[in-house]
Amino acid sequence: MAFPLLSVIVPVYKVEPWLERCVDSIRNQTYTNLEIVLVDDGSPDKCGEICDRIALEDDRIKVIHRENGGLSAARNTGIDFCHGEYIGFVDSDDVIHPEMYSRLYQDISKHGVLLAFCQPFVCKDSPSSFPEVSAPEKCLSSQEVIRKSLSESIWFSAWTKLYHRSLFDGIRYPEGRINEDYPVTMRIYSRCDRIVVDYNKLYAYCKRGGSITTSPVSEKSFDQVVSAEEAYLFVRETHPDCSVLAARILMSSCIGLLLRTDGVLSKKFAAKREGVFEVIQKYYPEERRDLHLRRQQMILLAAANSGKVVYAIVSKIYKALKSAGIR
Repeated sequence: MAFPLLSVIVPVYKVEPWLERCVDSIRNQTYTNLEIVLVDDGSPDKCGEICDRIALEDDRIKVIHRENGGLSAARNTGIDFCHGEYIGFVDSDDVIHPEMYSRLYQDISKHGVLLAFCQPFVCKDSPSSFPEVSAPEKCLSSQEVIRKSLSESIWFSAWTKLYHRSLFDGIRYPEGRINEDYPVTMRIYSRCDRIVVDYNKLYAYCKRGGSITTSPVSEKSFDQVVSAEEAYLFVRETHPDCSVLAARILMSSCIGLLLRTDGVLSKKFAAKREGVFEVIQKYYPEERRDLHLRRQQMILLAAANSGKVVYAIVSKIYKALKSAGIR
């Protein structure tokens, strides 16, 4: 039996200490019919040189050098370039289990689906070992996967997954944004009748200082609300039974960013915060009865819906009570 070509796309930017570790974990996959696409996104360190050097060691590795455009742009470049019938993504500071793609392809073949994904586990810097591979897989309807993803806030990431390339027909990641996975993943789920969830932890998400997810708040942090609103509108239109779950994520994102940028940061991010207040005032009134958020969040959202002055007063009281240990 001939196994189809699987393209693994790795966006590369300022990951010099971790790049070879990541690529080695892909090269050592038990699924060997791979095309490993390293997209050097204009990295200012020696990542480009490392990519070129390791490509000489393995003819499955292809290197693309491009001007810096961000994670989404690098992924899109890889999608446009790659030749595999199936596509996977690995972030260049992460590590994958040797059997990850073998198992995901086996899951796809066994159940006749276009998409399968495994579970991640979080490690600091580098995993010493992976958890035992003994969990079963389960084939779910796309509706079930969307509902579980929204209710448990899981499974949004581009990585951990093996996609049939047809799922990306007409779909690309929004460039210039972070938190871009969420709305794109919702669209891809909707294209599937059924999806296999493999409950084994085969992807090591290695948290490190300086990565996107651990960086201090910035204007880019507000992309979280943009993506959450986009996903909410899509889910409301295509899966209305799940819309309140998407609204819950949107409202949580909004109030979380307001809290993170209160006080001295409120002037610095005044324009971005104004946009968050507008989103709350647009959607909160119609969804508030069913949000079922924590009481503190609901109070803060109601205050924000009333305006910036009311929110500022309530937010100060909330933080004072929190500091005093009163919940």
